[in-house]
Amino acid sequence: MTGEPEPKAGRVTEFVRIGDTVRRPATGSSASVQQLLTHLEHDGFDGAPRFLGAEPDGSIVLSWVEGWVPADAECWRLGLGELASVGELLRSYHDCVAGFAPETGFEEGPQAVAAGQVVCHGDIAPRNTVFGDGRATAFIDWDGIFVSTPMWDLAHAVWQFAPVCDDADRRLGGWPSPPDRSARIAALAGGYRLGAGRADELAAMVVEVIAGCTRAVVRKIAAGIPAFVQMEREGILATLDSQHRAAEQLHPLIAQAATAARPSSAHCSG
Repeated sequence: MTGEPEPKAGRVTEFVRIGDTVRRPATGSSASVQQLLTHLEHDGFDGAPRFLGAEPDGSIVLSWVEGWVPADAECWRLGLGELASVGELLRSYHDCVAGFAPETGFEEGPQAVAAGQVVCHGDIAPRNTVFGDGRATAFIDWDGIFVSTPMWDLAHAVWQFAPVCDDADRRLGGWPSPPDRSARIAALAGGYRLGAGRADELAAMVVEVIAGCTRAVVRKIAAGIPAFVQMEREGILATLDSQHRAAEQLHPLIAQAATAARPSSAHCSG
């Protein structure tokens, strides 16, 4: 491994890898990300990069997490055991962060953690999940943390991993066959140990997550943020509208799959 900088382009944020470290640019949530990652390390949660320091320009230095990070088009390669491990890791994170509240704020959303809320990752998706040896080992890209209920993160994961969209959606272009959404949702919910009585809440939250992300994208397009302006040119708003309609149509399937989920027998790390 050389120490030469390797610029990397994420979906929204560019970062630089130098050896076994990553430099991420400063955001309005950087101070809270630092506190969160430090809390996770101290609490023994292994599923996140380590905070290593900050640069004079405000960028933060993190450890590089080795493993396979699927592109959205590669999500079909994830088996049910791997999907269950995503739910397990997410539940472990939520258990670890319960009661944690940073002393600084967030780039958007509520600025304080109320009862029943946690600091959510905010973007649980294949592109932000590291896999190794057939399991999810870490979540990366913590720049979008914000305050909401734990169900928000799980619903976002269902949206991205099931995935929630119609079969003509371009994100399924590389899939060899349409996804078995019921089995995939059941694996995620079972890994998370979601109670059957909350299945309808999960289905409703998937709809709200997509609507909330759409509102955020519209705000960032209006603010002229280059990555989001480019997304608009690529048709992101039409895609989100289509996926929102799919979430409404798939509400019964999501609820039924989550009701039928069986808790994973594996133990969560952390």
